[in-house]
Amino acid sequence: MAKKIKVTIQSPDTNLKLPGIGIKTAVRFVKVGLRGTRFFQNSDEQMQQLLINNKENIIDFLEAVAKDLRSYDPFTLLEVQSKDSHIRIEIL
Repeated sequence: MAKKIKVTIQSPDTNLKLPGIGIKTAVRFVKVGLRGTRFFQNSDEQMQQLLINNKENIIDFLEAVAKDLRSYDPFTLLEVQSKDSHIRIEIL
């Protein structure tokens, strides 16, 4: 039963290994981020507007995905490898 999400990003500029956090916690972080989109003045205006207009749809989608993930065994959601970079998102 999948309960956590773990993110690893390795490149010449970045070495980020986030420990596994609860899927519900990850969704809460995204909710907080979406509710604070008006504070991101440096981001693209079109992207800000897209997030503001679709905030509730994005939240509903993420909550549905989080609910469905609970029924799966752990798996690798995404893994991308290039010459000098590696990105991996695991559902644990």
